[in-house]
Amino acid sequence: MISWQAMLLNGFLRFTMKRHGKRPINLERLRAMTRNPPRSALAIPTGYKIDIVSSEEGLQFDVADLSVPRTAPASTIVLYLHGGGYLFGSPKTHRQVLLAMAKAFQAPVYGLDYRLAPEHPFPAAAEDAAKAYAWLLRRHPGAALVLSGDSAGAGLAIATAVGVRDSGSKPPLGLVGFSPYCDLAVTGSSVEANAKSCAMFTPRGVREAAAMYLAGAPAEDPRASPLYADLSGLPPMLLFASRHEILRDDTLRLADRAAAVGVKVELVLKDRLPHVWPVFISLLPEARDAFATVTEFAKVIGARSGA
Repeated sequence: MISWQAMLLNGFLRFTMKRHGKRPINLERLRAMTRNPPRSALAIPTGYKIDIVSSEEGLQFDVADLSVPRTAPASTIVLYLHGGGYLFGSPKTHRQVLLAMAKAFQAPVYGLDYRLAPEHPFPAAAEDAAKAYAWLLRRHPGAALVLSGDSAGAGLAIATAVGVRDSGSKPPLGLVGFSPYCDLAVTGSSVEANAKSCAMFTPRGVREAAAMYLAGAPAEDPRASPLYADLSGLPPMLLFASRHEILRDDTLRLADRAAAVGVKVELVLKDRLPHVWPVFISLLPEARDAFATVTEFAKVIGARSGA
C-alpha cells in the first residue's frame, strides 16, 4: 500500500505532466515549471549549506555540504547529475536531493549544471559530465568519488562511469541511480505495458525527448544509452525504480546486464510509485525510506565520511 502522499503526487503528476504527453513536447512550458522552484524546494536545513562553485573550464556546480567546518579533507565526494530528459532541470530543482545525498554520505555533493538539449544536443551532457569527474579528481585528489543521478542524470552517471573505466582514470567507488533513463532507443517492453499506469510519461513523450537530445546520433551509442555499453568492471550499483513506470525495464535490464558481468547490484523496486520517486524526499515517506537505503549503501561501500 502506498502512502496517501504518493497517491496525491501521482494525481498531481498526471495533471501537470502526463496529460500533455500526447502532444509535442512544449519545452518552454516544461522549463517555466522548473525555472523558479518553490521556496520549500530551495530551503536549506540547519547544519547544511549550499555553495556555488565553478571550474576553470566554466562548469558550474551547486555544492551541498555540512555547514560545520571539516577537521580534515572529505574522504568522499559525490557527483550528482540531475534528471529532466536532458532538456530541462538544474541543480536548483534538485536541491533537496543534493542535501539528502550530503546527509546520506556525510560528504560534499556536487550538482552539475550540465548543458541541455536541444540547444546543446548529444554528446554535450556526456562531455560535461566527463569533464566534471576529471575536475573533481584534481580538486579532491585524495577522495573517493561516487556517481549518482536520477532519470537522464542516472543514465549519464552510468555512462560517465563507463568512460572513466575506459580512460584508466581513478574509478568511482559506487553508483546510485534513481530510475535510470539508459535506453534512448526506447525498446523496453514496459514503455507500452505501463503506458497507463505510469503517472508521469507517455510512450510518445519518452521517444520525443530521446530524439531531441540525440539530434540524429545513434540511440545505441553507449555514451547516450549505457544499456548498450560493456558494463564489466563498474563499481557497486544501487538502483531504484517503480514497477509501474514506463522506464521500469531500463532499470531491470541494466541491473541484469551489470550483474551478468560481475557487478554488484542492489535493486529496489516499489509498486505504484512515480518515476524517480526517491527524489521527492520532502514529500514522500517512501523517498525517506529510500534514502535510509542510500545511507546504508554508503556505509557498505566505505563511502560515508565524517566531518
